[in-house]
Amino acid sequence: MTQTPPLDQPRHVVAIDVGGTKIDVALADDAGRILDRTRLQTRAEAGPDQAIERVLSAVKLLTELSDRRYGVPVAGHAAVCPGVIRPDGILLAPNLPGWERLALAGRLEDGLGVPFVPVANDVRAGAFAELRFGALQGVDPGLYVSLGTGVAAAVTTAGGVIAGAHQAAGEIGYFAVEPSLPADIAAGRAPLEEIVGGKALGERASTALGAPVTTAELFARTDEPARRLVGEALDALGTAIANVAILLDPERVVIGGGLMASADTILPVIGARLTRAVPFPPELEPARFTQDASLHGAVALALHELGLPAGVAEVIPAH
Repeated sequence: MTQTPPLDQPRHVVAIDVGGTKIDVALADDAGRILDRTRLQTRAEAGPDQAIERVLSAVKLLTELSDRRYGVPVAGHAAVCPGVIRPDGILLAPNLPGWERLALAGRLEDGLGVPFVPVANDVRAGAFAELRFGALQGVDPGLYVSLGTGVAAAVTTAGGVIAGAHQAAGEIGYFAVEPSLPADIAAGRAPLEEIVGGKALGERASTALGAPVTTAELFARTDEPARRLVGEALDALGTAIANVAILLDPERVVIGGGLMASADTILPVIGARLTRAVPFPPELEPARFTQDASLHGAVALALHELGLPAGVAEVIPAH
């Protein structure tokens, strides 16, 4: 079992970020700097067991590296993944088939021989990274919006992130964008995400433009059909964020996620909608972590569980 060193001695943490395609496992110091990391393919179609075994091996290798190279023990762990995290399974994570029956925290605790591994939703973890290290420091309340393959949000307040009664707060991808039947969600529909999410937007653009196109390529195009598709998506997104801002009255809205590679296109539209539609428009800023947000969220969660103060959180590329 891992022994926690005295508070005046350095300690490291290991963070695990599970996605439908890849899993990142990182070693970080007690200031939040990522010292080393490895990337695994999820192989989601093969089920969760094989992924967990490879994660456990990666964690053990980084733990040995921490002792050998840095002379510092690993004192904490945390994991994040998409979906609604329950003790006995992970819901609303269609890219992780079989994980709905996986007790992720328990499997990690048993495999690593540690008493507690906190597990959190990846977007709320990204918000916690911004709260601890980034653009939401000192902000209350704050609204974090993640734009990537999907779209989701998180609300920060009182030094934490709201989880909700069913651990499903912030799932704005399910926002209705037109009158729809309740059965839509039961059938796996996520109406806003189907318009704004990077995967769905790229697929819709490929069909409309008659040729394969990625979302990044779509944002870079200047022809009228492409501009119209982007405009429709950003109008729907701007309306959703403005409505959330009216409800919550956040001090600041922070936008992160992979689509922020097109921040020059996205932020002006969102900012204009907030200015026009919200009685007291919040500040609007890009996230500090537009890449690796959830991994840094796992680092922040592990450090928080150790009772360590916020640090500097530097970024290194995966290998």
